[in-house]
This record gives sequence, C-alpha cells and structure tokens, in this order.
Amino acid sequence: MKTLLYIFISIFIIGISAMGQNVQQIIDDTKKILAPDKRTAIFNVKFEQEKDELILSGEVSDASFKNELLNSLKKHFKTKIIDKIEILPSNKLGNKIYGLVNLSVCNIRSNPDHAAELSTQAILGTPVKVYKEQDGWYLIQTPDEYLGWVDDDGISLKFSDEMINWVRSNKIIYTNFFGFVYSDSNFTEVLSDAIAGNIFELLRTTEKFFEVRLPDGRAGFVKSEEAMDYLKWINSLSFEAESITLFGRKMLGFPYLWGGTSIKGVDCSGFMKVIHFMNGLILPRDANQQALIGDEILLDSEFSQLKAGDLIFFGRKGNEVRPERITHVGIYLGNKKFLHSSGRVRLDSFDKEDPNYNEYRLNTIVRIKRILDNRKLLDSLKILNNKFYQEDFYK
Repeated sequence: MKTLLYIFISIFIIGISAMGQNVQQIIDDTKKILAPDKRTAIFNVKFEQEKDELILSGEVSDASFKNELLNSLKKHFKTKIIDKIEILPSNKLGNKIYGLVNLSVCNIRSNPDHAAELSTQAILGTPVKVYKEQDGWYLIQTPDEYLGWVDDDGISLKFSDEMINWVRSNKIIYTNFFGFVYSDSNFTEVLSDAIAGNIFELLRTTEKFFEVRLPDGRAGFVKSEEAMDYLKWINSLSFEAESITLFGRKMLGFPYLWGGTSIKGVDCSGFMKVIHFMNGLILPRDANQQALIGDEILLDSEFSQLKAGDLIFFGRKGNEVRPERITHVGIYLGNKKFLHSSGRVRLDSFDKEDPNYNEYRLNTIVRIKRILDNRKLLDSLKILNNKFYQEDFYK
C-alpha cells in the first residue's frame, strides 16, 4: 500500500513539475516575442501552482503582453488561472503618469538607488512616461523608449491635460553648450544651469531675454542670444550630415561618461544621441540598438562606399560559435576619419599614414549603417514625429 501511495505521489509531483516547465516555457516564449529587450519594455511575470490553480503575478508595461500570455496559457492548460499581473503604470500613481525632466541633466539609473549604475540621462524639458514609484524613485520611459529610475528631484509629475498643454505651448530650446537660467531679468542671480537641448515653456520674449517657465513652475530668464524659439529651430534643421558632424566636432575633448547622453559627458552611443538630437533626431539609446536601424553599407579597404554621417559600429563579428557583439559606435566624416567618444570625444582615422590612426578600431569594425538617406526612417526619428512630443500620446 505504501509503495502504491509513493508511486502515486511521485507521478503527481512529476506531473506538476512538467506542467511548471511548460508554463515557464510559454512565459519565456511570450516575453521573447513581445518584449525581447528589457531596456525598452517591462515583462516580469512569475507563477505558482496551488492544487488545481495556476497563479500568475508580476507586472507588464503593455496590456497586450498580459492578454497574449493568458490566451496562450488557456490554449495549453485547462487549469484555472488566477491573474494577479499588474499592468503598469501603477494605480498608486493616480493620474500623474507622465512627467517632464526638471534638471538641466537628469541621471537615470538601472535601479532605484544613487549607487546603482548610471544607464542613461535625460535633459530638462524631456517628456517621460512614469510607470511606478519606489521609495522616492520613479521608473520612467524616455522618448527613445529607454527605461530607468530617477529620483523625485529629477522630474515634475504631470496629469495628461498638463502634458497636452505643454505640447501646445510656445517653447524655446537652449542652443549654447552651457549657460544659466536667471531668476531676474538683469541676470544677477542664477535659478538653474542650462545646457544644449534644454526645452523651456516660453512666457514672454524681449530683445534681451526669453522669460521661461521650468517644469516645476519656477519662472526665470534666458539670454536671448543663447536660445531659439523652438518651432523656428525645428524649421531651421536640415537633417544633413554636415550639420551633425559639425556639432560633433565642436564637442572634441568633451569627457567620456558611462551612461552619459548630454553635453556634461557622453558615452559612445550617448555622443551619437546628442549630436543627432541637436539636429532634430532621436536615436535609440545604446550602440547595439542603433545598429539595428538604417541601411547596411558595404565596407572595403578604401572605405569607398561610406559617406559622411554614416554610423560605424565596432565590436566582435558573429560566427557559428558566438553571436555578433556591438560594443562601440562612431560617426564617419569622410577621408577615413571618424568621431567617437572613448575616454573623451576624439577624432581618429583608419588611414595608417594619419597621426590619429586607430588600428584597434579599424580591426574591430562590425558594420556600417546609413540613416540620413532613408527618408521614411528619418521621418520616424524626427523629434516632432516622436509620440512623446504629440498630443495623442496623452489622451
């Protein structure tokens, strides 16, 4: 009798274990298809088995993620499914599920802790989506869809109607590399620092200054020669390689900063983001994400197929044993010269006769991508076409 009972229990346990493996496989497969990049989508789901019930918990950033998972599980199992998966944004946030970056440069970290890795940055006036709060930190998503944690000083939370009003409002963009917002029109007291790309709501214009409002409601003054009307700036952009590489050259010597995507410090892909943003384009955050867009350009020993503005990706080529790995990116200038951020923003060359010859980078080129000749792609990257800068996103 004991033997039969043991066999029955063993079969039962094996059945539960097999089912658990199948459930986990379905969760993993769904995540791989719908949310393969944890940097841009949230899909954290786990499960428990209790008697004849399957209990799902966790969180996702899109309702379709949960619906697809539930439908897939129901097709495979007759077990009762208890759904405890939260669709973010969290209900605890109320209706303030958006925000505007409130500092000249806002540091965004991989975890809700000042000691956590700096994964990216966002600059003042950047609109963000807010997913949840934890101990004074907010999990946000930036217009390049990158996810990360910012402390409560970094953003000003907004209702949807406030964001719509912001989209509709007159604005200016700061075009100097560095400067200040002053608390008075005589420029005697500093209210905040300002850097290239900061966007402010415009209250008033004079020959001497722009009177502006920061996202948290503070009013200040920006010198008129250091900024431009936002729409005039947008309409002045050419989206051409010459203007992008010229801005890059002006950053020569600027310091490298892991996670940096601002004038105050840039990593390699952050440098690409800054020089393209200041020419009206929003690139994906990381080098291996940037390498997924654009048209592939063939590489020969003379670089004859390359044009100024092409992005050069470095790392390790893939083969049958190991996958491709992109670890670095630069922008081509022509004549075998390129700009990149490595230690600092620098000008290097693939020409052995050039004093700036960089043999290591030459030997680690993985691919070349061109984005500036692809009109459809270019339109999708323009700031005004990004959903975070459009009214409908907040309705």
